Amino acid sequence: MLLRENDVAELASEYWKLARAFERSIALTPEAHHNRLHAQARYANGKLDTILGRVGIKISTFDGAEFEINLPVTAVNAEDVNSDALCIIERTLEPTVILNDQVVLTGKVFLVEKKDQQ
Repeated sequence: MLLRENDVAELASEYWKLARAFERSIALTPEAHHNRLHAQARYANGKLDTILGRVGIKISTFDGAEFEINLPVTAVNAEDVNSDALCIIERTLEPTVILNDQVVLTGKVFLVEKKDQQ
């Protein structure tokens, strides 16, 4: 069976979202299980990176970065922030997927306005 590159990129994005949901759910478990669950998440993410790396795919996120128009992401709340304000990417909702240095899936992010540093 031959998978198309876009199918693999989409699968990688969906796996990434599932892994992030798993990491967030760890907080809901008893404290005694946190170390083991965090270790499982790190292992699974490492395996994903290794497998994707073999086919030239990289997953990129921009959490905490200053939003710039040339980033390969779409801001889902762009209409809610002042277009003249400096914005920071608060969280990645869907990662950017890059295949051999070419964007194949544009990420989705949530922005917040950067507070004045006066």
